[in-house]
Amino acid sequence: MDRSAEGKTYGPMAFELAPELVRAFRTLFGGPPGVPPTIVTAAEFGLLPHIIGDPELALDFRNVVHGSQEYTFRRPLLVGETLAVDARIASIRERGGSGFLTIEMQLRGADGSLAVIARSTMIERTPAP
Repeated sequence: MDRSAEGKTYGPMAFELAPELVRAFRTLFGGPPGVPPTIVTAAEFGLLPHIIGDPELALDFRNVVHGSQEYTFRRPLLVGETLAVDARIASIRERGGSGFLTIEMQLRGADGSLAVIARSTMIERTPAP
């Protein structure tokens, strides 16, 4: 993984919280009426291929495991709204021979208001000899 990619940005990408999609997530995961928080993961997957496939990052995805995931909701998500999703490589660190990549995504409403911050850490393990 190339540490010089730290700070690189991707997006924006539009992600619509279409009623059918929200209904499918609610049917699958249950929960109260409204937009299930798990739907944010689907928004992330729109930009993730651009990040992990970025030749400048040089991530060897064959050796990657998921380290952690966290969400900070600033406001409720609304059925039918379209969010703008931007991603940034927040940090690239090395510990014990493994690379730690933290990606931060911001999801904003049409008015520019911040709805959600999603942070994901991936660990690129050192390949076995």
